[in-house]
Amino acid sequence: MEFTPKVNEAAEFLEISNDFTNPKEVVREAISNCFDAGAKNIKIEIYVDRSRGIDELVINVEDDGEGMNEEQLKAFFGLGYSTRIEVDERGFNVSPSIGEKGHGTKVYFNSRRIEVKTCKNNQYLEAYMDSPRQTLRREELPRVVYVSRECEDQQQGSRITIFGYNSNIQAGFSHDEIKDYIYWFSKFGSPESEVGKETYKDVKIQLKGLGAEGFEELDFGHEFAEINSDIRALKGKDKISPLDYYVARWIFNDAQVIGKPGCTIDFIFYIEGDKAKREYNKMIHEKWQAWKPGEYDVGDRYGLWLCKDHIPIQHKSEWNKWVAEKSEWTKYHAFVNCQDFKLTANRGDLENTPPDLLEAVGKTVKDLFDNKIKPTKEFQKYREELVTEQVERTAQQEESDFNRRRRETLSKNAAEIDGITLLEPRLEGGVLSLFLQLKTIRPELFDFKVIDYDTSLGYDLLVTKDTALDLNQASMKFAEMKYELKRSFNHSFGKLWAIICWDCKLANDDEVLDIVGEKRSMKITSKDHSDPGSYKKYMLVSNTSPHNIEVYVLKDYLKDKLGLEFRPRAMQ
Repeated sequence: MEFTPKVNEAAEFLEISNDFTNPKEVVREAISNCFDAGAKNIKIEIYVDRSRGIDELVINVEDDGEGMNEEQLKAFFGLGYSTRIEVDERGFNVSPSIGEKGHGTKVYFNSRRIEVKTCKNNQYLEAYMDSPRQTLRREELPRVVYVSRECEDQQQGSRITIFGYNSNIQAGFSHDEIKDYIYWFSKFGSPESEVGKETYKDVKIQLKGLGAEGFEELDFGHEFAEINSDIRALKGKDKISPLDYYVARWIFNDAQVIGKPGCTIDFIFYIEGDKAKREYNKMIHEKWQAWKPGEYDVGDRYGLWLCKDHIPIQHKSEWNKWVAEKSEWTKYHAFVNCQDFKLTANRGDLENTPPDLLEAVGKTVKDLFDNKIKPTKEFQKYREELVTEQVERTAQQEESDFNRRRRETLSKNAAEIDGITLLEPRLEGGVLSLFLQLKTIRPELFDFKVIDYDTSLGYDLLVTKDTALDLNQASMKFAEMKYELKRSFNHSFGKLWAIICWDCKLANDDEVLDIVGEKRSMKITSKDHSDPGSYKKYMLVSNTSPHNIEVYVLKDYLKDKLGLEFRPRAMQ
């Protein structure tokens, strides 16, 4: 015996129509359909109709695209059909069409009535579907009624009107909110012009959202701040915080994805200062002001977005780590487009994308950021000024800081050597200060020579053990400062000679992972009290490399080598 599984079609339609978590996605899907139809002019009007005795939310979308014939009209109301898809030998959609599964227009079913008027090749079609939401809830399929006639003088295109959308909830459909949504999450707000793709550059939208007095004409393309990377000139605008207006841009078109032949990405990367963002984006919430409908914090929108069809789909904190250092990602305005990404049916996320593809894209983005963006003059100047700004203080802040520092200093642990007071560090910078004092007082404590140091970027110290050789001939490696050494390490072990820290939070045999995924084990050897030169040793040992990394834990090292113990100062 055998049987063919059946589908509860009404339940499937209902579930998909409710699968769009943001009601504004109806606008995104309408715009995608207009683009797929080749429209040059799109008109969107959202209004409240009171003619039926209730406040009914109505969405009307018109375009001058190619229109629909009967087959396309049936696909529009149907599920799992598309008449505009071209598929390559891999089964990938290679057409300019955005929709792939026919799911997008099902968000329209969350309404009281859908009307379609369309003309193509002198054939005029007029169709309507009544009560789709109520009918589906009765586990019945709604019916489409349509008429067809010839029309030689009818302008080609489509008009779709949705009555009673989303239970007539008006929240989120104000003019400013819809405009913002269009520029961030629809094809019309695509950043593709930044990578030289100008197919749609002349497309226009006439928009009238709730509360607007008239239509506003919108130009195609995502909004970015105007480039301005001349810090000297910006200091004339804002002497204290010129980076608030700093804007720089890097563009990478059709970059090959590492380890994925034939797979490419477009990478658009902007640095935009806070005030530069706010000059063009009026939806960013101003601190200390009352919240207005649709406003959001910078972190809700800025950072790194992953896109398909150059439409932003998702951004997550782990993806921001591909380009961000600490919390700097909110200063970045970046997009990565990959046509091989696989979206869920509602185009809401990338959960259908294979993890190995996401990982490969991440490696590619990080490689471009590390090797093509960070070394540039614009980025280095930005980072240098950022460090400078971070240490700026107002007179009031400095006074408060002075009083706090005085209290902390008087209660700080200290030790003395050769009449010089050494202070116990509390941060990484204090470890560097203590190390430099020790290197001056007791140069023999460390078996390497410091060639250079820079705490603003990368590793802290450049060192050599070949002290008898000319620097041009000497072997050089890095030494890194840490306040506490923990399981994760934000540099690679490859060219690291030593780590200098105040304390170690690792036990014997604990593993430490560097930024490229290399693991090393901590090996701790206790002091041999019969040997005057012995001290408690900490070594990061590799199973694959003969090069081991010594960790100088100053708290233990100074006690064993010099008998120094840091004790509280007497309060003065």
